[in-house]
Amino acid sequence: MQKSKHHLYTEVLTKRILPTDMDASAIQQEFHRLEAGFAGEIKLKQTLSDYFFKTDHHIFYNFECMNEKGYSHQMDAILVTPFFIVIFEVKLLSGVLFYKSAQHEFYRIHNDKRENFRNPLDQVYRHQLFLEQCLRKWQITIPVHFSVVIANQQAILDESLENFPIFHISGVPNFIENLYRNNAKTNANMNVIIAKLKQLYQALPPRRTISSNRLRKGVLCRWCNYKHVMFYHYGSFTCNVCQAKSRDVVFETLYHYRILHGEKISNRQFREFFGMTNIKVCSNILSRLGFEQHGAKKGTYYIIPENILSWSKKKTE
Repeated sequence: MQKSKHHLYTEVLTKRILPTDMDASAIQQEFHRLEAGFAGEIKLKQTLSDYFFKTDHHIFYNFECMNEKGYSHQMDAILVTPFFIVIFEVKLLSGVLFYKSAQHEFYRIHNDKRENFRNPLDQVYRHQLFLEQCLRKWQITIPVHFSVVIANQQAILDESLENFPIFHISGVPNFIENLYRNNAKTNANMNVIIAKLKQLYQALPPRRTISSNRLRKGVLCRWCNYKHVMFYHYGSFTCNVCQAKSRDVVFETLYHYRILHGEKISNRQFREFFGMTNIKVCSNILSRLGFEQHGAKKGTYYIIPENILSWSKKKTE
C-alpha cells in the first residue's frame, strides 16, 4: 500500500517545518491523523487478504481521482467482483460513536468530551453516487455498495448506528458473505471495470503547499530525530551533536526536496536546500549520483528518481 501524496508531503513537513512556524503544531497533529488512518487501511487490507473470496476479485487501495466538475474523490478501498462493487471507508476512531440520521450528524464521546466529525456515511455515499455515474457512462450494470469500517476494536458503536452500514473491521467477512447471498452474478466484464478504474485513477496533489522560507534547510540528522543539521566533510555528512557520520543521508535529503519541490533540481537549488556553498563540490556530488541530466551550463538540472530512498550509498562513493 502506498501513502497519498498529501500524506507523504505532510510527513516530510513534520521534519522540515520551522519549529517556530504558526502551523507547526497543526501539521504534527494532521500527520498523526494521517498515520492513524493509514494504519486502519492496513488493517482492512489484512482482513481482506485473509478472506476466501467466492469469485475472482480485484481490490484498489487508496483510490484517488477527480470528477468531471473538478472535485476530488479519495476512497480507502474499492472491491470489484462479478457480483458487486464495494467502497470501503476506514476510520480508526475511539470512544463511543453516535449518529443523528435526520441531521446527518456524526459524533463521539471520548473521555467525557463530545467531538463532532465529518459524517463518514455521507462521505462514502458521495463516492457511491460518483462511481454509479461512471458505470452508467461506461454502460456497465453492476450494483455498488458501501460500508464504513471501524478499525479500532475498542470503539463502541451506539445503537443509533444499527441500521447503517457501519461496523467493526471484524464484520467485513460477514458483510461480504451477505452481499454474495443477496446479489446475483452480473454480465459485467470485471476486466473492463478494472481497466476503466485504472484509467480513472489520478494521484491527487498535496492539499497544502508551504513556501520555502518556512522550511528548515540542510541535511537533517535522523539519529537526532531531525533536530540538528549535519555538515559535509570529505565525502560524508557529520552531526556535531551525536557524531553520526553518513554518506547515504544525501538520498533522504533529496527525497525531502522531491516531495516538497518536485523532481527537478539544479546545482543552485541543491546548494540552497542542502545548506552548502561550494559550487564545485555540489556539482561533483550531483555528477556522481548519475541522475538523468538536462540542459547545459547554468541551465543544467537533474531529475531526482521516484525511488531515491532505495538507492545504495555506493552511488556517492
